Amino acid sequence: MNIRIAVICVTLLLAMGGCQKTDNINPNVPATVNPGVVLPQILYNVSNTLTLSAFEINNELMQYTCMNNTFTEVQRFKLQPSNSNQLWNLYNRLRDLSDINRMVENGIGHPNYRAVSGILRVFILSVITDAFGDVPYTEAGAASAGSIFTPKYDAQETIYAGLITELQQYTQDIDVNGTLDFGGDLVYQGNMLRWKKFGNSLLLRLLMRTSEQQPQQAATLIGQLLADPAQYPVMESNADNFIYRYQGSFPDVFPLAPSYVRDFDFKYKSVSAFVVDSLTKFGDARLHQFARPTNASAGSDNPVYVGLPNALPVTESANYNGGYNYQSYLGTRFQSDREPAIWMTASEVFFLKAEAAIRNFYPGNAQQAYHDGIQHSFEYWGAPFSADYLTQASVVYDGGLPKVYLQKYFSLFFTGIEAWSDYRRTGYPRLVPGPTNVNDGRIPSRLPYPLSEQSLNQNNYREASQRIGGDDMNSKMWWQN
Repeated sequence: MNIRIAVICVTLLLAMGGCQKTDNINPNVPATVNPGVVLPQILYNVSNTLTLSAFEINNELMQYTCMNNTFTEVQRFKLQPSNSNQLWNLYNRLRDLSDINRMVENGIGHPNYRAVSGILRVFILSVITDAFGDVPYTEAGAASAGSIFTPKYDAQETIYAGLITELQQYTQDIDVNGTLDFGGDLVYQGNMLRWKKFGNSLLLRLLMRTSEQQPQQAATLIGQLLADPAQYPVMESNADNFIYRYQGSFPDVFPLAPSYVRDFDFKYKSVSAFVVDSLTKFGDARLHQFARPTNASAGSDNPVYVGLPNALPVTESANYNGGYNYQSYLGTRFQSDREPAIWMTASEVFFLKAEAAIRNFYPGNAQQAYHDGIQHSFEYWGAPFSADYLTQASVVYDGGLPKVYLQKYFSLFFTGIEAWSDYRRTGYPRLVPGPTNVNDGRIPSRLPYPLSEQSLNQNNYREASQRIGGDDMNSKMWWQN
């Protein structure tokens, strides 16, 4: 058995309590638990969560995709506690990160593991708070130490302040000349400079998220971050992308690929009319990665791409443009067991830099950053790129933010819930609600807390719900525009 798969299998078994006494010893599985055994489990599980939350929540809310054979409540802008479990369960990974820290404290593993663990902790908590708002932060993970089983919820403003401070420290703690001596780094293979770039790039994302509520502070910190690339390097190319590359052998496979075989619903996940029409208008080759030609035109000399408008009535959706064979579904690349899970890319970083320059947060070249963001997105998706694309009226740089936000939206395809977060902050792109939406045309602002919190952490749940104006999908994020 491949060692990487063996480590994932054994850590999953440990997590599920699946260990039994046996006389058989697998020589490929380390006998002593060390950070190199725990880290792959974290990367694998978070990657699955990001992919599935993109597929089930982000892509439907943000009109990347929609179902054509039945209603899905998400594309109709209705979020329920049942939608929340997957992202809330990211808290389980904090226990694993605490285990890594204890190992380092006990002399097992280079201190770089503690820095990596800290960066991953910030990433996980940022995703959780961006999905729910006020959540456990200062007491999060304390149950693993046997101390706090009903953690209090912190205000999102407090959480962001803490995450930014933590991330600054963890990123600076990285020893780029050091190593991860027990391995387990399935993303950067122990390249600590790239971990430092990821940490600073994530910091840029979080600072920009706060910029609507704290523009002066965000401008100061972003300016400092981007002014000194030697001390604060950020992602510069697709080689720096934080993506998890599935090996392609079960269980280490892209979590959506098997669904093509056994999941009826996945076969009928159409790409939205907004995406197909926009990319067709731009002559954008990413369309051929995001979507397939209609079944009726596939393999012909003139393949046709037809997107489905979101949230149509069921019968109208099923029969749109002549029915299933005349609509475009997700691209065939998403059938691959090896399709990567996207955490963050250089393309996003370039768009963040373009926005920062336009808003005078730092004296960068906004146009160049905008162009670099587009080109790196094309490159990541394996789409042919021509400089002529940048000269089109709908694409050409005009010094404003709307085009930056739109191109960033395209680049964030399948990047967890990041497009939804960016939309809530900026209001872009301008998405038109479908006719069967049940929320007065408003895209929801948050996920409701899971039902387990209402029963197991009732007092803290009630306090947090009251503070945010109710456990309602329309209660806004602190950072929301």
